[in-house]
Amino acid sequence: MKIGLVTSTNSKGQIVIPKDIRDALGIDAQVTLNMVVAGKGLYIYPVEEFITTTDRESSYPELLEKTKGTWGDEERGETKAKRSKIELEASRSRKNRW
Repeated sequence: MKIGLVTSTNSKGQIVIPKDIRDALGIDAQVTLNMVVAGKGLYIYPVEEFITTTDRESSYPELLEKTKGTWGDEERGETKAKRSKIELEASRSRKNRW
C-alpha cells in the first residue's frame, strides 16, 4: 500500500486537506467537494457543476427539465395512462406468480 500524507480527525471527525493537495487540485473556500465511500476508504473530489439556485420557483423546473428521463417527451395525460398500464401489468404478473 502506498502511503501519502497521513492525518487524523479532530473530536468532531473533521480533517484538514493539506495545502499541497489543495493547491494541486485547485481547492479553495469556494470549491464544493463530493465525498464517496468506496470500500473501506473515502474518495473526495471537487465538484465542477451543480445547481446553486435557492429560488424554488426557478430551480425546481430547471431540475425537472434536466432529469425528466423516460417519460419526459410525453404529455402529462399520456404519461399517466402509460404508467397506469405498466403498473397494472406488473401487479397482475406479481399476482399470477403468487
